[in-house]
Amino acid sequence: MSRLPLLRFLPLLLCLTLWMPVRQAHAQKSKRQTPPPASAAQRPGYQDPSMLEPEEMAVDPAEEMTDDSVYEEEEEDTSRAGRGKKRKGKSRDDDAAEEEAARPEAQPETPAAVEVQLRPQPPAPPPVVRPPPPAILTPRITDADLQAAWDKWQNAVAALDMEAARKAQQELVSLKDDVAALDMEALSIGFIRAAEGRRKANDSAGALQLVEHAVSLSPNLPYARLALAEAYARRSPGDVGAYSQEIKAAISVLLKDPRYRRPALADLGAVLLVALLATVTVVVGVLFLRWARFFLHDFHHLFPRAAARWQSAALAVLLLIGTPLALRLGLVPVLLILLASVAVYLTLAERAVAVVLLVAAAFVPFAAGKIAQSSIFAGTVAEDIYILERGGLAAEPVAERVRARHEKKQADFAELYALGRFEARRGLMEEAIAHYKAAAALRAGHAGLMTNLANAMLATGDTDGAARLYAEASAADPGLAAPAFNLAEVYRRRAAVAPDSEIGSENQKARDALGAAQRLDGSLLMWQRPPDDRLLMNRLLISPPLAEADLPVTEETRKAEQEAAERVEGQLSRRLLGGGSGLTAWGLPVLGSLFVFALGFAGRSFKASRECEKCGRPVCRRCDKELGVASKMCAQCVNVFSRKGAVEARVRARKQIEIERNRRWESGVSYVFGALVSGAGHVFQGLPVRGAIYAFFFLFAVSGVLLRSGVLRAPYGEVPLYLKLAPLLLLLIPLHLLTLRGLYRRQNE
Repeated sequence: MSRLPLLRFLPLLLCLTLWMPVRQAHAQKSKRQTPPPASAAQRPGYQDPSMLEPEEMAVDPAEEMTDDSVYEEEEEDTSRAGRGKKRKGKSRDDDAAEEEAARPEAQPETPAAVEVQLRPQPPAPPPVVRPPPPAILTPRITDADLQAAWDKWQNAVAALDMEAARKAQQELVSLKDDVAALDMEALSIGFIRAAEGRRKANDSAGALQLVEHAVSLSPNLPYARLALAEAYARRSPGDVGAYSQEIKAAISVLLKDPRYRRPALADLGAVLLVALLATVTVVVGVLFLRWARFFLHDFHHLFPRAAARWQSAALAVLLLIGTPLALRLGLVPVLLILLASVAVYLTLAERAVAVVLLVAAAFVPFAAGKIAQSSIFAGTVAEDIYILERGGLAAEPVAERVRARHEKKQADFAELYALGRFEARRGLMEEAIAHYKAAAALRAGHAGLMTNLANAMLATGDTDGAARLYAEASAADPGLAAPAFNLAEVYRRRAAVAPDSEIGSENQKARDALGAAQRLDGSLLMWQRPPDDRLLMNRLLISPPLAEADLPVTEETRKAEQEAAERVEGQLSRRLLGGGSGLTAWGLPVLGSLFVFALGFAGRSFKASRECEKCGRPVCRRCDKELGVASKMCAQCVNVFSRKGAVEARVRARKQIEIERNRRWESGVSYVFGALVSGAGHVFQGLPVRGAIYAFFFLFAVSGVLLRSGVLRAPYGEVPLYLKLAPLLLLLIPLHLLTLRGLYRRQNE
């Protein structure tokens, strides 16, 4: 009985003995035919970690699993399923394992799979880490730093150390660019004065160099441009193009800067008003002198025959001139009375020209008040804003005043805008951002403000916020180049840290943004990026300045302007119109001028005398009852030339000599008038329109010469005298000579 169980297992042992060699041979064959396991990079669906976004690479460790671990788990499940088949009893777990083993993708465990599990896998390549882009620098520079550089230059010049002086000059220019100041006017004026000393010491080259530095520090200072033009003219007078170009640039910047433009326009307006008043005086005065003897003749008929002519003439002069002056009626009423006295003798053209000029003269006080009102700039809030915008020396006290106004809730949008720009350029980024946001609360959607705020955010590291504001600024003002230009820098900084797959797209965005900015502003084509070791915000990014249209007009400014206008208008009204203001001042002269114009049509009703077309004597029907109503000659000329045999030949010859003498006298008087004032001779000869035009331009040039010092002072001095006198003399001399020539030709026709 004991041997039977052993014999029962004998066939099983025999089978195992035969199966083991076959299994070993099969394993060796599998080693030769099974390919090596695929690496992680060769498997389908694999992505390089360096090409993924940071959020895609940050995977939960509990869910992270490589492809090899998946294969190992499937092989373990397959082996468990194979072993489960050998069990006699099947539980629920066994059924689940059996179902998993029956899946198509499940393969039975083989020795090759076991070997793949045991083989060590190569480590995944580490992600590419790039260095961040260089930081944007915002150094803090104060007025003391600028003053120290200026003192260094002065000390070097005093010590005759030219090399140190040259380095100090370069340092000043570099500091000016570092703080993005538009002009360092005080320093430029110092260089100009030093250049004048060099010129007097016969050092023309040194003077030219100093003036060039003055222009580099303040390219928008008219005096610096004019000084450079003068230096070029002294060096080579024949090089007209060099100094004419600088003169043109000086005039251009003068017209752009309100601190210089407003005084210049005030001076020009004053010259125009003075020329107008002078023209009215000349025209009315010449007309009165031309016809005064006719007025005195007719005025004498108002008195008894026993009265002498000199008595009536003296009384007439007293009434016409003495009374208005005694009553202080002003210049315009006096001229109006003189014109009214001779209105019945004037032609229609003469009356029209004189009346138009008198009406214009009545509005001179009002026009002068408007000129004074529009010329006020010094001492206003607008001037403080302008100084902050220039960003030059001595701007810090102005910034303190604006901060004080902001603390009192009195600062408006323009003040906060300019204050923020000044602080950002001087390195005070936190203060600048705070004031930018305060300005945005007063005016939302301003493209320039959003661009400057984005610049400050980008300099402090907020790249995403800066990009958003740049896009909003471009949408608010598509014609502004600064947002697109600065946005290109955002894309460049993103490309520096982007994965390999995104570098190209970010660089393309940067190129597109830069191209859009260059299309809007052609000057950006010459822009050069600063070096990475000196990546200053003021040199790297564009900061849009405050437009002149945004300069505020506060209540204080309005009050000061109104007071100045009223003061100037009141003074001129007393001198010109006899007093009053507004309608009461110019209304009466205007009505009086219209009355004088209508009075000229009543000459025949008043039986006013006329000029004899032969001898020039008055043709008066009161003196000669025999004259006809339409007679154009006096009684003497009628007897001499119209009535045959009425007078002897000797009398006729004497009358002809008298006529010739009168003609020469009138020609001489008109030529004297023309020599004194261009156009006055033409008015005397009966050409009022042409004479008034000539007189105005001549008197404009004369008034400019007399008022060459101006009526308002500009900062840092005045325009050179030669620049004022040269155009006026070029107008005055040719005009005077040409008018005299024309008058002489007319007299000899």
